Amino acid sequence: MTGGITPAARVRALPANFFGGLDAAVAAARANGVDVIDVSKGNPDLPTPPHIVRAMQDAVADPDNHSYPAYGTRPALADAIALRYRRDHGVDLDPLTQVAAFHGSHEGLMAAVLGLADPRATLVVPDPGYPAYASAAALAGARLHLLPLDPARAHQPEWSALAELTDAAALLLNYPHNPTGATATSTTFERAVIEARRLGGAFMHDFAYSSLGFAHRPLSALSVDVERTVEVSTLSKTYNMAGWRIGFAAGSAEIISIMRGYQAQAFSTIFGATQDAAAAALAGDQSAADALVDVYRRRRDLVVDGLRASGWDVRPADGTFFVWIATRGVDDIVLATRLLEDHGVAVAPGSGFGERGRGHIRLALVHPLDRLTELVERLGAPGRALLP
Repeated sequence: MTGGITPAARVRALPANFFGGLDAAVAAARANGVDVIDVSKGNPDLPTPPHIVRAMQDAVADPDNHSYPAYGTRPALADAIALRYRRDHGVDLDPLTQVAAFHGSHEGLMAAVLGLADPRATLVVPDPGYPAYASAAALAGARLHLLPLDPARAHQPEWSALAELTDAAALLLNYPHNPTGATATSTTFERAVIEARRLGGAFMHDFAYSSLGFAHRPLSALSVDVERTVEVSTLSKTYNMAGWRIGFAAGSAEIISIMRGYQAQAFSTIFGATQDAAAAALAGDQSAADALVDVYRRRRDLVVDGLRASGWDVRPADGTFFVWIATRGVDDIVLATRLLEDHGVAVAPGSGFGERGRGHIRLALVHPLDRLTELVERLGAPGRALLP
């Protein structure tokens, strides 16, 4: 470094921020006058439901929320999280010991990994998988062990990849799955708990897309186990609250206690008004959240049907708001660059999600139908060029 300052090893070990690179490419294209349709990131485009906004406005005006809040999760929010688990998944949780709130699920994920994994410990993560898993392992100084997901079996884990592994701090899965949109089976979660127990570690489930299942409500890992399992989720997708930065973890009281201990030292408290609004979202009327699933279903069907007609190799996802597309042997990074430069469409190259993501691109359904129709039109010619 020019100033003679050497960053800590944990910072030097961090991979480049995948989504930051995508943002930079989109910004450069727009600076050159390109009308970019950005489907590279899962950033919801719809507004937060009005009743949640009103709850936040009222809470912001309350002087009790103008001082430091307590480190613990507010009882109303903890109760609301437990309520959703009971009603949506049939899981009973103790709000005092089995629930914790965080500044988004990303912070919850970091608290779980850094609270459980010592340097040189092993963290099992899915391949393909969300890039933040590798970042969390790097910050902890942990080793990654990749668990391949089998596309021939709806992207369920290839458990044979763990046969030679004898210990791990945690095994991490994510369903509905980013980037493929696959959903989990109870058999997958049951096997995950068995493997975590054999390895002497925790089972962590990233449940960020907990409400976005098109055939049925996605399965919670806590419906299978709450003794060794912790589930991290967010309000970002269910309630269009991505900018609010509020998420939570639920499950094993032992793991929640560990995460709280890390949180109290590494992070600050969560604005009381945000917690109040999150409680209103989770405990209140769920009709807007239910209707959102239909919005994404219509968007998915329009894009999948349109791209298929143009020659793209794509199947409808069971969950999330992503479309996962095979590139038929074309390098995914090269294709993503070409789509942005020549067609004004920003996509995420699959290799950013791991080795098993190579040869794919990911689209996020975060635009209204008319804009997605334009996207399909722009991608018509590239799709036909990929026909065998």
